[in-house]
Amino acid sequence: MAKGAVSAPPQIMKLSYFGDSYDIVKKTLLQWLSPYGPWSAHPMFTEPVDSLEAERFSRFLGVPLVSEEVLRVGCDRRSYFQPCSRCQSLFLDPDTGVRLKPVRRGRAPRYIFADELIDLVGARPGWLTLVFDQALAIGSEHKQIRDKLKYFAEKGVHGFAYMAQASFIVLAQARIIRRARQSLLKASGLPTRRIVSLADQYQTKTAARKPCHGY
Repeated sequence: MAKGAVSAPPQIMKLSYFGDSYDIVKKTLLQWLSPYGPWSAHPMFTEPVDSLEAERFSRFLGVPLVSEEVLRVGCDRRSYFQPCSRCQSLFLDPDTGVRLKPVRRGRAPRYIFADELIDLVGARPGWLTLVFDQALAIGSEHKQIRDKLKYFAEKGVHGFAYMAQASFIVLAQARIIRRARQSLLKASGLPTRRIVSLADQYQTKTAARKPCHGY
């Protein structure tokens, strides 16, 4: 550092955006899904965070934070997510979202990977896992979400997604996920097209194959 230079304060991981519309949706989804709690949140910070600001974020969401630990390039990700395995229902808040396959090291902290989610769901049978997911290309969001849900289903993990400007995936065992989806629809009053599931796609295809016996 040059003589006389003043070091910059540690930046807050996206807490500079704290209170934006995405955060409102996070809080609202947690409220709608509160019957499936108690909930905890892992914010997956990627830069140092002031503890007071982290506490404000926790109070805003209405759930405790699992950790304030920074997710760094090259860290032991299994150890990083280990505290989550002791949670009941869990909200994960990556910078960008869900990737089915790992990416190069420099970009890795922006994502949570499918295998990590499958492990976390398996470690907490009977509870929900809610994940923020903006890892979607514009114009093909619905296809990509369905591809992700299909991938998880093939691994024995079932889910649905809330599709909007801020998208989220909910994962759990099959019997729980069906109840949670119906509960969310009832609590929210949202149109079913906003809550995407593979079951909807199957029912749509089945209906399309049925012969029409009109008059």
